[in-house]
Amino acid sequence: MNLDSLIKRGSLPWRPRPEVVDLDVWHEYEIPLTGTFRVHGDLILFAQVLEGSRGLSAWAYVCLDASEAREVADVTFDSLEHLDSFVEAKFLGREAVLALAMEDRIDNWTRSEVVGGLLSAVEGFINDVIQDTATTAKVPDPKQRVLAKIASLEAAKSQLAPA
Repeated sequence: MNLDSLIKRGSLPWRPRPEVVDLDVWHEYEIPLTGTFRVHGDLILFAQVLEGSRGLSAWAYVCLDASEAREVADVTFDSLEHLDSFVEAKFLGREAVLALAMEDRIDNWTRSEVVGGLLSAVEGFINDVIQDTATTAKVPDPKQRVLAKIASLEAAKSQLAPA
């Protein structure tokens, strides 16, 4: 599977290309959050890694080989923790596609080796996106740039504030 062609900007995270077929949802809450789909004959495992409070979410995708496809054909989970650990194991040590979606539409994505777990991989991806945004900001109005940075700082502080 060519991972570079897995995502199309503006697509739904659980259907990242128009060619997606055979969506099998393992976990959902208003929208599909974890499961598999086929694209061009390949079986892809997808999972929402995180969801922010302002409509931003992080997603991960990995291509499953034939033996893994047989393994997940009739898989069931007795708890959300069991599902999460199963999914995490499928991504660990493999190249995956990580994506950010705003209001359930994919905006940014990258390929990344999942070494320290999905959360760590997503954190690295988000750091790269923030760095790219900061270094290539083409907003000519300094006031707008500073307001955007203040909004980012406020969001970060609200997440880090003690309960």
